[in-house]
Amino acid sequence: MDTPVTCPHGNSGYRTVEAGVLIMLEASHRDPLTKRAKITSVIFAVPRHVHSHISRRTTSELYGFAKTTVVIMSVALPTVIGFVIVMQAMLHTPVLITPISVPDSYQKSGYSSEAATQRLLDEIANLNQISLGGKPKTDVGDTNFLGEVASTQIQSGLIDARSIQTLIRRFFGRDIIQLSGEITLRKQGEEEISRLRLRRSPGRETLIDVESTEGPDGLFVKGAMNLLERIDPEIAAGIYWREYRDPEAAKRLLLVALTSSDPIVKKFAFNLKSYMLAVDGRIDEAQAASERVRSFGGDEFPADNSKAFALLNAKKFDDALALQLQNVNRFPKEQSTNFVLGMIYHAMGRYAEAIASYRRTMELDPRNSGVYQRLAISLRATGDTEGATEALMTGLSRLPSSPGLLYEYAEDMRRRNEMHAAVLSLRRAAVINPDNWAILVSLAEIEYALGHAPEATRATNVIRSRLANDEKPPATLRNRIDAVLKNSVKDQ
Repeated sequence: MDTPVTCPHGNSGYRTVEAGVLIMLEASHRDPLTKRAKITSVIFAVPRHVHSHISRRTTSELYGFAKTTVVIMSVALPTVIGFVIVMQAMLHTPVLITPISVPDSYQKSGYSSEAATQRLLDEIANLNQISLGGKPKTDVGDTNFLGEVASTQIQSGLIDARSIQTLIRRFFGRDIIQLSGEITLRKQGEEEISRLRLRRSPGRETLIDVESTEGPDGLFVKGAMNLLERIDPEIAAGIYWREYRDPEAAKRLLLVALTSSDPIVKKFAFNLKSYMLAVDGRIDEAQAASERVRSFGGDEFPADNSKAFALLNAKKFDDALALQLQNVNRFPKEQSTNFVLGMIYHAMGRYAEAIASYRRTMELDPRNSGVYQRLAISLRATGDTEGATEALMTGLSRLPSSPGLLYEYAEDMRRRNEMHAAVLSLRRAAVINPDNWAILVSLAEIEYALGHAPEATRATNVIRSRLANDEKPPATLRNRIDAVLKNSVKDQ
């Protein structure tokens, strides 16, 4: 039995050890060597004590102990692991989607419910990859993963995925958005139109409802962008402005992002607004928006980036350069500071320094689609056309679904008179971003140049239809659009 022992030198504490093994609390004036000897003796006594206990046990007793340990570990450990996995997944991925139901024709072409859902998730991932915004991206995850973890790892029945959602909502203030939906088909004349509808639960609110005549590829691309518009308008606005070069769509979504209650969303929405105002020549307003960014706290490089960009557009090159050099010195491993510095150097005609800044940006973030385009422009300004083409090809090898890169590569191929390579790149770009005027006009021009009458007519009809709906193309494309329309009249 345990024997309590009072410390002999007036110390009030005492300790007990099982089976009569006593640990005396030595007084401070004892010989240190004697103290260490006693501690060593006690330490070595522990394994001897354990061994004596085991040696007195029968085989059946030891087997029972081992079996109990295994059972406890097989139940408790997977539960803990499963809980952590699901918690981390839900915190990182606050939007979850269950398998989308698909028509028989999709099933036959290889798009089962699971495959169609995964393709939509892949397109969301592609959009996140091409986004140049500073705000963390919003991911969408497959609910099947959470269900599988919950069913295979959390077998004790103590917790499930739904209870974890409740914990996340209560302690982290985040809601898990769950989506479900279906793809349907309908005929309109000779065309087959695919329709994707996604609903948010609970409540069954329709989140997106989109149609496409471009088959599964076009539908998933369009559906992903529409979904991103609803769940993260700031990221979507940035993609429209920086990548798709559609300022009208960007402004529409930016207004939504600016009303968000999330301070992180608002911070980066004001930062994007500053860039857009600077491009429009509204420099004072752009700088005021940059100061709003600074007011939210946190890292200051986004605000300095947008302020330097405003100074650049005001043609205050020296001021812009001084500010951005300071920004790079403070945040040398932030790709965006080097990217903006490269833009300033290029505007000043200091192409070698611009190229060096862009290459540094590529090292820090090889998935920045804009840097390959900017690098190609700077290389071309130095007369290095081969280097410009290589830069674009490198970008496409890393970001094959970037419509901006696909368009710039097509234009590069046009300069080289490699029209077949150009049209293939533009067709891919048009599937990803069918609403972009520059892509559409270039595609119509090249299809006509190659004698592809049906394809050219299709692109021209889209242009004509959009004009009839009072859409306003960029002024820089107006003459090219008129020429495309005249060509279509000649061919009729």
